[in-house]
Amino acid sequence: MVMSNTETRVHFLKHAIKSVVNQCRRPDEVIVVMSYRDREVEELVSPHGYVIHRVSNRVGPMWATGIKESTGDVIAFLDDDDEWLAGKLGDVERVFSTVDDLGLYHNAFQFIDESGRALSCSELHPYYCSLVLKDRVIVKGGVDRYLRLSYLDWLTADYWALYYNTSSLSSLRDPLIKDLDVVERTNLYSDAMFFIIALSQGYVILHDTVVLTRYRIHTGQTSRRILSKEFTDLVNMDYELFSSVIRRTLDHFINPSHPEK
Repeated sequence: MVMSNTETRVHFLKHAIKSVVNQCRRPDEVIVVMSYRDREVEELVSPHGYVIHRVSNRVGPMWATGIKESTGDVIAFLDDDDEWLAGKLGDVERVFSTVDDLGLYHNAFQFIDESGRALSCSELHPYYCSLVLKDRVIVKGGVDRYLRLSYLDWLTADYWALYYNTSSLSSLRDPLIKDLDVVERTNLYSDAMFFIIALSQGYVILHDTVVLTRYRIHTGQTSRRILSKEFTDLVNMDYELFSSVIRRTLDHFINPSHPEK
């Protein structure tokens, strides 16, 4: 599933779609959710899937629309400015068929510039390379570990690398459908919200070191604008939503006043 709510990135979107339809393991379903119309994009998608038009400047309503319309058991996500490597879907299929109770899979990514050239850490803001995990990690339970006292503490938490970059995430559809209202209320951080939703429902989260995503660094990138403190209000709203899901989980499963039977 590909999402685009910024028309100025339509040239990147076309590359993203090509990386989906040219997978070694062909996608069962291609859904592109976009907030504008482009005939060339629709022609690229039509032999393989379909385009849904949903106007929103927030990522949550866009992803929620696509999730609701999807029919597969597993959804692999892709932002309009990123790309997949050709083995992505084959690896996603393998992992979900072999890891018990897997709810969310996060693969490693490589950095590229606007032209698609690979970037090294020496060419990037230190923030980006701090989010590269070098070891395989499996997480289940302990959702309380991800609660922070303020959105600033949340933004500097050391667990971001477990789910950073929505284009590196693949999720079971069922947990997202159960919390579709939470997905729809998300402003910016769909990656964090998908992580917490899966964890709060008792699923396994896997991060693996295999590189399957090309993560583009460019001037119009949302993460760059967040680093420059542009979206403080939206970031704070996502933090509150993020925390509310954790607290809800604690109330149901951890609070001693609600003992497990």
